Amino acid sequence: ANGVTTQTAPQDEGATVSSSLAHAPRSYFDIPKLTPKGPRNNPDVGEPHDSSRKLAQMGMLRSGSWWCAEGGWPSPNARATTEIFFVLSGHGCLTDMDGARHFFGPGDTVLLPKGWSGRWDVMEAIHKVWFVVDHLQIEEYGYPIRVLVTHYHQFAPQHLKQQGIRGDALDDTTPSPASSTLYDVGPTKVGIWTCSSGSFPMKSPLCGFHVLEGVLLMHNDEDATTQRVVAGGTVGIPKGGTG
Repeated sequence: ANGVTTQTAPQDEGATVSSSLAHAPRSYFDIPKLTPKGPRNNPDVGEPHDSSRKLAQMGMLRSGSWWCAEGGWPSPNARATTEIFFVLSGHGCLTDMDGARHFFGPGDTVLLPKGWSGRWDVMEAIHKVWFVVDHLQIEEYGYPIRVLVTHYHQFAPQHLKQQGIRGDALDDTTPSPASSTLYDVGPTKVGIWTCSSGSFPMKSPLCGFHVLEGVLLMHNDEDATTQRVVAGGTVGIPKGGTG
């Protein structure tokens, strides 16, 4: 099932949710627009409380945003899904079961594999955009299953693999992408991608992304609509989407 199941996003906030595209501008996830969930039930440091807002579900991929106040708590139960999140603001630390600590802050990308357990500590209130992949099996077989943190400086051009001008470029444009794969295990692949200006056709696998810089126009063949996406936008595309 590649359709979208989600609450309809208020149009005055600029969000778009359909069977062929989910898109939310940065403002859709402003902290006052998140739904309070109340205090966490097992803190051992501080008084953390959190809020969240979902964007969409497309097959095995869900997306949304989360905010949490300072505090810490154990997370002893193995995760049922794989989560990838981009830190908008705040600082925190995730600790694996053997005590290895992974600090993260604004601009970092964090991956929590299915099966991970350990500890959360929020040093400064965290606001993040997240994607969750709901897959059947635990794909990590080492112990302990570890958090992966990629810091923002690792997104710099010198860390990306240049791919040259796309062979399918349209309208005499010269789009030249570069990328880096951060994680590729089982059904979950996470990376950084950039591209110079230009046009090219799209045939998408099930995917989601958060835009850090730039502007793109996404034309959808299914309903002949065009979506403008700017920095701070979050996008989900179902498997097989074309444009």
